[in-house]
Amino acid sequence: MYETTQVTYGEGTITVTMSSESTTEVAAPDIRFGSYENAARACFTEKELEAISGGENAEVSFSFLMSDEIKDTGKLPLFEEAIEKESKELGALHQGVFFDVDASKTVGFEEPEALGSFYEDVEMQYDIPLFLVTGDREYFIITEEMGVCNLEQDTDIDADTLTVSTHDIGTSLLLYQTQNESLVPTKEKVQIKSQHLFAAGIIVLVLAWILIDRRHRKIRD
Repeated sequence: MYETTQVTYGEGTITVTMSSESTTEVAAPDIRFGSYENAARACFTEKELEAISGGENAEVSFSFLMSDEIKDTGKLPLFEEAIEKESKELGALHQGVFFDVDASKTVGFEEPEALGSFYEDVEMQYDIPLFLVTGDREYFIITEEMGVCNLEQDTDIDADTLTVSTHDIGTSLLLYQTQNESLVPTKEKVQIKSQHLFAAGIIVLVLAWILIDRRHRKIRD
């Protein structure tokens, strides 16, 4: 995957480049931002944003490398410890694939600068590799940043995508769990995901009201 998106900010432009590759026989999935405008802003300081708004052009680049094994084996114990801890609360979590992430930003003619985290939470969307997709699975992603592993849960209802809100940029591990392994009450899961159905529910109610109103009018006529 390779894509470039341009975002206008004031008088300047931010070019966002996203790419993903794989070291395995399985092609790397598409990875994107829920809002490129929000993500682009979250990569820069207030001072940098002022310069961009004044007319400077900027670039931000994200490169994801998917693999079966972690590139930096020294970080593996951090992931194992975090998975063990989270499994006690959520139920058994299984390893999917790793993503090594390189991110950098540039403002004007300055030298590229490594990007270690976002300045505010941004929404990221991962397509799940097809060999990991089944209808009875929940997906998670755990990211290591400066020696700390943070777990993010899927916030969408699609079986083949993972959507998270995060400020972390670093080595990540995609995890999965079958529904019968979960220790989280079903009611709690429904409450988490029902917020994404709220808007659709309102539309259905409005359409139902319109149909009922029309029927009453026909009867009166």
